[in-house]
Amino acid sequence: MLAERPLVAIEAEHGVLGALMHSPDECEVIGAYLDVSDFSQEDNGALYALILASHSKKVAPDPITLSEIRAELPSGDSTLVYAAEVMRNVPSAANGRHYAKIVVERAKARRMYDVGQQLMELAMSAGKIPEQVSQAQALVMELNSREDSPDVVTMKEALGPVFEDMQDRIDGKQFMGLEFGLADLDKIVKCLRPGNLAIIAGRPGTGKTVLGMGLADRVATKKNGSSMVFSLEMPYKELAKRSLASESGVSQNKIETGEAILNDESAARITCAVAALSKADIRICDKGGLTFSRICSIARFQHRAKPLDVIVVDYLSLIATDPSAKLQNRNLELGSYTRGFKALAKELGIPVVVLAQLNRGIENRTDPKPKMSDLRDSGEIEQDADVIIMAHRDMDSERGQNGLTEVDVVKVRHAKPDFCVLQFQGEYARFVNAAAADYEDVRQPAPAREHRPSARTMLGVVKGVH
Repeated sequence: MLAERPLVAIEAEHGVLGALMHSPDECEVIGAYLDVSDFSQEDNGALYALILASHSKKVAPDPITLSEIRAELPSGDSTLVYAAEVMRNVPSAANGRHYAKIVVERAKARRMYDVGQQLMELAMSAGKIPEQVSQAQALVMELNSREDSPDVVTMKEALGPVFEDMQDRIDGKQFMGLEFGLADLDKIVKCLRPGNLAIIAGRPGTGKTVLGMGLADRVATKKNGSSMVFSLEMPYKELAKRSLASESGVSQNKIETGEAILNDESAARITCAVAALSKADIRICDKGGLTFSRICSIARFQHRAKPLDVIVVDYLSLIATDPSAKLQNRNLELGSYTRGFKALAKELGIPVVVLAQLNRGIENRTDPKPKMSDLRDSGEIEQDADVIIMAHRDMDSERGQNGLTEVDVVKVRHAKPDFCVLQFQGEYARFVNAAAADYEDVRQPAPAREHRPSARTMLGVVKGVH
């Protein structure tokens, strides 16, 4: 039989309170990781808050001083009497930090117990099992997400990791972030950093999925990292075919027809590509109708099983509405998703890349180049995203028909927004760097499109004729 652990340690709670009254300087250390909510009794939490408040004002937190701030504790007991008794029963501050760790440990145990109770209630309540499993995972993962790192650090403590990172990069042990492997685009973005939310937007067929999948493939095959792709539109078989074409340089058509393995050269390329992709840690979830909470649940589970380096979601508008969601407006709902993806990126410490559609209205404008306001059902994308990349290929022009794609980085928090031109190779499902000559006239105003009145407009004209 396992030994039982009490969920409450009143003696340790009194011990840390007494220690802080005897040695107020310990507030600097203990206050960094012990929270008011960690105390099991409300009076103890309130007294702890008074001690910290007194110390922050550079006033010694003795019973008289504390009673001046607040005469009575939540229970109605006298602050002076209660604090004096605690201080008298704890003669020394020697074990204060040890007591604080016990209080934190028991608080975590109580949270775990509460989650267990919630899981039992969830199991016995009516509902869809997949959604309930998702909620259960979120509850358990939240326990893990509570870190022991302090809420506040000094600048001296913050500078240490900065120089450690610098040295690791010099030694080649660490990289600033993730690159697309496209020189001109990487010059602008200057790496997707841990915790970044990146949005890749464009109209259908402009290469959003190719850019996102290309990043996921590169992280896994070239950097020995781990990628997670949520493909809400395209089946995993199609993604695998595209990755194989991109990696091997053999056209998708030849792969589809089987012609690729009949030719010695293409067969050799396919063999090498299969070897590289098979060893790569690329995980694909192509389940349709996933809700936002389910996506986050799967991502957290996969990250806990083996840490991920990037998550790609294709695409935002296809995320299903959660049956329990209270938001009636789709824009507000999608805005809550981008906020949630930003929080997920920060929680896991990796970039999250979300693909998004642009409004159809862009096709009817004189200048078809996309703007930030063209983000379809944008919600709060502009505010939440760290990087926003917009892809545009004008298929009415010779350049567009040849695959030249203008990529505008309209927002990047850690660098200056700019644009570049990439060459889209559709048969290989990939982008490559464009030639210098392809930049000529790229920033010239787009020629005005010939205005063609719609049938509805013509009908209005006809009806207006007398």
